[in-house]
Amino acid sequence: MGEVNEKHASKRLSEIISVLNKHRIITGLTPVTLREILEDLGPTYVKFGQIMSMRSDILPNEYCQELEKLRTDVAPLDYQTIRYCIEEELATSINEVFLSVDKEPLGSASIAQVHRAVLLSGEKVVLKIQRPNIYETMEADIKLIRKACSIIKLAAGTGNLLDFKAVVEELWRTSQLEMDFIKEAENIDRFRENQQDIAYILVPRVYHEYTTHRLLTMDDVGSIQIDNHNELLLNGYDMREIAKNTAENYCKQVLDDGLFHADPHPGNIHIIDGKIAFIDFGMMGTVTPVTQQILTKGIKAILDDDIYDLQDAFLMLVKTNQQINETQLISQLNNIVEKYKQIDFGDFNFGPLIEGLLVIVKSNKIAVPSDLTILCRSLITMEGTLGKVEPSINLLEVLANHMRIKWQRELSWKTQTIHILRDIYTSLKKGIASPSIFYDVLKLLKNGHLTINHSTSQSEKDLTAQRHNYNHIVVALLIGFIYISSSILVLSPLPKVILGLPFLSFLGYLIATILMILLLWKMEK
Repeated sequence: MGEVNEKHASKRLSEIISVLNKHRIITGLTPVTLREILEDLGPTYVKFGQIMSMRSDILPNEYCQELEKLRTDVAPLDYQTIRYCIEEELATSINEVFLSVDKEPLGSASIAQVHRAVLLSGEKVVLKIQRPNIYETMEADIKLIRKACSIIKLAAGTGNLLDFKAVVEELWRTSQLEMDFIKEAENIDRFRENQQDIAYILVPRVYHEYTTHRLLTMDDVGSIQIDNHNELLLNGYDMREIAKNTAENYCKQVLDDGLFHADPHPGNIHIIDGKIAFIDFGMMGTVTPVTQQILTKGIKAILDDDIYDLQDAFLMLVKTNQQINETQLISQLNNIVEKYKQIDFGDFNFGPLIEGLLVIVKSNKIAVPSDLTILCRSLITMEGTLGKVEPSINLLEVLANHMRIKWQRELSWKTQTIHILRDIYTSLKKGIASPSIFYDVLKLLKNGHLTINHSTSQSEKDLTAQRHNYNHIVVALLIGFIYISSSILVLSPLPKVILGLPFLSFLGYLIATILMILLLWKMEK
């Protein structure tokens, strides 16, 4: 078996060298040449390119844009091969399950081929049939790519910014999931459950009894693409309503469900019986709580013209051992915010915004998690789809409105209090350019090493007033510290005993409030 694998690997290596020679790689590499090479190398390399197209934080934009054009359609398999694959998976004759199976495919991609069919019970279905031996081919390719990772890293000159081995493992993990139609069926079921209360969304039903790891059977949801203006208008559809509902639902997928369609191009969104139908669930994205927090904080910061919160969103990406030039970062983020302050809200576009932010990421050598890059690229894809349907619908505006509604719905009086206290903390932080300075001052005060230079002509009355001012500042900072500490305790698992608050939180708020009243009273005197 090992000998067979070695022979396969050797043969595959020869094929790769032949493709590289064909494209005269020694004369130089252009974005178009790279795309053509990956297409000639086959499905593994196409998918590798698709993943890298989402990494504009690493690759130049012109390469990312060209890699987005990678073709997944290939020459179709003949019907006899398809019939053999179906019967092998179902372990029975095709006539025992289907009244008919269309001989002409709906589509033919690198991993699977799609055909319409009719069950014996009369239901119209779509069959997704995996290509023979595709798993073994991709597995062999992955082994070769793993061996080449060090060379690729050296040639790319990315240093430690991009872990190519991690990218390859991500590629293999996602490819395995995409080749497992049982997993795709689970994605459909979960997506269908998330959308069950949305009247205008249609999710195909999976026929699990006719679904295996290499065969997926599901409802036929029609073939009118969302961007087919002529046919949709002819059937009386309102393009603006379609685009608005699609955008709103996509925001729901990202912000509420935590599971979203990762490839929402027009070919994967159809209209049938007045409903919007998502299809092809091989590529799905998930939103972790951290990613959702980064997205929410970042968008809110841009809309609120808040550079500091935008910086915080960026710093959430930074590893603990990484040094960041925060002065440079603030300056770059300020340029972004200033640019978008001059644009009407309805004219905001995700594409240029994300590209601008990724330039900042690249210049500061910040490694972006793969789930966040997938989300960003998916949002850009959805924005492009909406632009083809109804350009007046702005995805960023819909997303921001969805956020606001969600916050209003979820915030109780207790969480509102926490948010207010967090805002107080943020204001304090922004008022002090460097927290370390405050720490140093306190340390000097504690050790009795702090001296203040002043003019000898100052009166004793002025000096006394000055000392009072310093005392007021220290007390104010102390009040802020108590408020922050009490707020943190609210989020702890401590028992809530007074007004829904832990005893220590209640006591902290009480002490801080009393100190604040006393401070204000003294300042008025």
